[in-house]
Amino acid sequence: MKQIEKSNLSTNIVEQVQKIEQEYNKKIEIYSDYSAHDYLTLDQASHEIKGDVVKVIITNEKYSEFVLAHELYHIALELSDEPSISCAVTSGKPDYDGRILAIANSVFETLEHISVLKSQKADGTYTDEIKEEYLKGIEVALNPKVSLDLANMRFYRTLIIFDGIIFGEHAQDDKWKDEFPTSFKYADKLVKIAEAHDLSDAFHFRRALVNALDAYNEIILSNGYEGLGYHEFLNITPVLSERQLRLSLNQVYQVKHSAFKNRATGKDAFVLLGINDGQSVTTLDIDPAKVTPEFYKAFYQYKIIDVFEKEEVKYLTR
Repeated sequence: MKQIEKSNLSTNIVEQVQKIEQEYNKKIEIYSDYSAHDYLTLDQASHEIKGDVVKVIITNEKYSEFVLAHELYHIALELSDEPSISCAVTSGKPDYDGRILAIANSVFETLEHISVLKSQKADGTYTDEIKEEYLKGIEVALNPKVSLDLANMRFYRTLIIFDGIIFGEHAQDDKWKDEFPTSFKYADKLVKIAEAHDLSDAFHFRRALVNALDAYNEIILSNGYEGLGYHEFLNITPVLSERQLRLSLNQVYQVKHSAFKNRATGKDAFVLLGINDGQSVTTLDIDPAKVTPEFYKAFYQYKIIDVFEKEEVKYLTR
């Protein structure tokens, strides 16, 4: 792995790096770890944020400009006022936990791709050639050399097609509808949710994320599988008005004794669910032994802003 000096980067990339560094007070370090790739995929650049340093690694040399610009746009969104996903509970089954997070992150990144695509078309890093190569990679992903039962293959293809439709600008809709009718039908529901509103707005991004995860969970349930419990397992950054922040907790949220365990303590978890959408915004730092009817009565009377500050809940205002 070799660090890439800024002098070896294009003007466009340097401008992206400088903007992120100045706006978010971070230092971006870019490294190459090139390997042979038969196809272009969107995971050929990755990043890790540790304190004030953002480490970016690119593995595709031929399309390094594209994958690096793509990753930098994701980084900018991550550092911006965009709702994020976190998790502080566990089912006790690592494979199950990992599956929930993998699917949620896949849906999340596809929603981000609406904004990233616009930016890359504007700066010229998303070209006709890139689009063609990206779609070749999607075709390979849709026909994996692994053995999955029919339902799980449909679940998998749904996520691939969802991203392919969004980032591929609907170029293969007719083809995929013919080849994979059920997965396409499922993916199309997610696409309609994603494209219904301007996702550069934090409130609409969060709503689309919650609704898309709900829709995907319904797909799983309709095929006779156990649901993935997104509402209690995931905490998604709340987006509230200044007026709502001054309301008492019981007007907007309810405390739920979760089926999951608190990952930090191993004890029963209590999550804070929005009344309107049933989605958790935080896992509460409270001792299960102290949760009594009297506790609930007093806790619900606190102002939302006071609870958020005490529990260190990240929130966004609209």
